[in-house]
Amino acid sequence: MRGRIPCLAPFACYAALLCGALAIASVTAAVPAVAADLKMAPAQIQWFAAAYQLACGPLQLAVGHFADQYGARRILLVALATFAAASLLAAAATTAAVLIAARLVQGVGGAALSPVSLALLLALRRRTDNEPHAVAGWVSTAAAASCLGPVLGGLLTSLTDWRAVFGALTLLATASAGCALHALGEPGPSTTSPRQPLDIAGITLCTAAAITALITLTAPTVTASAPAQAGTGLLTATLIGLLVFRTRRDPQGTLDAGLLRQAVTRRALLVLLVLFSANSAFTFLTYFTLTRAYGLSPLSAALIALPAVAPAVFTARLAAKRTGEHRDGSRLMRTGLLCIAAGMLISGCGHRHPTPLWLLSGACAFVGSGLGLANGSAMTVVSRSRSRSRSRSRTSHRTAQAAATATTFAMLGGATGPAVAGAALALAGHPPRACGASTCDALGTPLGTQLALSLLALLTAAVAFALTGRRHEGRRQR
Repeated sequence: MRGRIPCLAPFACYAALLCGALAIASVTAAVPAVAADLKMAPAQIQWFAAAYQLACGPLQLAVGHFADQYGARRILLVALATFAAASLLAAAATTAAVLIAARLVQGVGGAALSPVSLALLLALRRRTDNEPHAVAGWVSTAAAASCLGPVLGGLLTSLTDWRAVFGALTLLATASAGCALHALGEPGPSTTSPRQPLDIAGITLCTAAAITALITLTAPTVTASAPAQAGTGLLTATLIGLLVFRTRRDPQGTLDAGLLRQAVTRRALLVLLVLFSANSAFTFLTYFTLTRAYGLSPLSAALIALPAVAPAVFTARLAAKRTGEHRDGSRLMRTGLLCIAAGMLISGCGHRHPTPLWLLSGACAFVGSGLGLANGSAMTVVSRSRSRSRSRSRTSHRTAQAAATATTFAMLGGATGPAVAGAALALAGHPPRACGASTCDALGTPLGTQLALSLLALLTAAVAFALTGRRHEGRRQR
């Protein structure tokens, strides 16, 4: 043993990670209540649901540079302060615009919480030669937040109102910052690993592509003209093309160019994008259905939808182990996406009547199992591809860059999910209408959500076979 670490130091890291994970999981259950209270238009609902991931995803790519330059502890404290201030602003918001802006700023602070907390945990455990324990604790904390977050958000919303969710996040971030300030020593800027350059152009292109994609997907809900929709779609495709081209040409960019060059890892990144988009769209529509069509409280809705995340804790570990043994996760990724498609089809089989709650809960179990299978397999494929290097510092740097790239794809998928759900409703002939104090005509009505979920299920299944079909397995064997 090289030395002892303060008992509060790992707790401070886990608490910081908990802030970021709960900012997504706990707010999910409160979205219908927020929409009704602030009388949000459909596009505003989608932007509110997507704002945190939209800001957090691309900015994670810059965290490594600032942590190396200024020190991980200092960046963590700044991130927690930003997160707490934005959460307080969200709790006090009285208009949709202010709330969306607060969520964007909250995402800016949250961008550093996940990668920096892991980096600090690894540095702490390195003193005791127990780094695997740090990773296991970090993963377990994130999984627990994903399971308990919706229940906590639903409970606070049911007992008081949705503002209590953001108030709780403010208190948690403040307490986390206090623990970090007291227990974490400042190791200073990194001198053992290569300093990651700040790729401003790459981050800007990534952010711009995500924003234009979200605008394109929300265009049907605001009845934008066909030329406007085509224009934003073309702009999105152009920005994505420029981003891919620049990443491949610049190995020093923030996105991991090696992951995009290799067919296996490129498919894994696309699976993460589709996976979290489909999962987020399903969750978005499900919570509106449970609260509007069934009249359930936010807590009851969260308990019914809990199987949409709980099985992922176990299936993700199983998928990671199986993928590590066989070195190819195509089948597991395909199975995971098909499970999500099956869950969507089951939840949309009510035939103009609300799907029975027991059947809807079973559909959520399919989605949760598929989420873990595809996510665990895809992340293992990405991490294994960058884990071999001659020097330990280079391995750490490349693995961190690959993890940041994979997490960014997952975050952007989660950000587009609510917009995809709105676009599916519009294509199904039931465009969402503005939510009043007690009703929301299309978001949550049986026919609209059932048609939208069926459409999304078919699209997810088609993408599953396109990305992980037999032809890819045949190429790998050859």
